[in-house]
Amino acid sequence: MKQNGLETLRHQADVCVVGGGLAGLCAALSSARHGAKTLLMQDRPGLGGNASSEIRMWICGAHGDNNRETGIVEELLLENQYLNPEKNYSLWDSVLLGAVRGQENLEVLLNCACMDGQMAGNTLRSITGFQLTTQRFHQVDASIFIDCSGDSILAPITGASFRMGREGRGEFGESIAPTE
Repeated sequence: MKQNGLETLRHQADVCVVGGGLAGLCAALSSARHGAKTLLMQDRPGLGGNASSEIRMWICGAHGDNNRETGIVEELLLENQYLNPEKNYSLWDSVLLGAVRGQENLEVLLNCACMDGQMAGNTLRSITGFQLTTQRFHQVDASIFIDCSGDSILAPITGASFRMGREGRGEFGESIAPTE
C-alpha cells in the first residue's frame, strides 16, 4: 500500500507500545514475555529515553532509604553491570537493544514517530508512524495500545481528554510530589 507515494507496511499485534524509554521498554518486554504479540514503536534511534546515551541519566528512580529498582529494570541493570562494568553509555544502549532484539513475540520499530491514530467509536484500532530512516509509513493494528511516549502522543491524535503539567501533592496524596 502507498501513501503520498511512499510505501506503508502493515503490522498486526496484540499489544502496541508507543515510546521506547524505560517505561515503554519494560511494558513491551513484559507483554511479549506473557505471550502477546507485541510491537514497540520508538521515535529515536535508540532505547532508554532519558537513560539512553542521548540524555545520559542513569536509572535512579527508587526513592527513599534502602530502596532500589527491581523487576525488568533490575534485570537490565544487572546485565549492564556484567557486560559494561565501566558504565559506558554506548554499551548500555546495546544492552537495551539486545534485550528487545532477543525477545520472542517482540518487534521493534526504531526511528518511527507515531503521527496518527484510527478510531472506531471510542476505541483506538490502529496507529500510523513514519520511519525516517526507511522513508516508510508503518500502520499498526492492535487490540491494546500503551502510551509510554513521554508526551502522551496518543491523547491528542485520538481526541482523548488530557492535561498538561504536574499536580500538587494534595491532589492524589503523593508525599514526594511538589507542594503545588
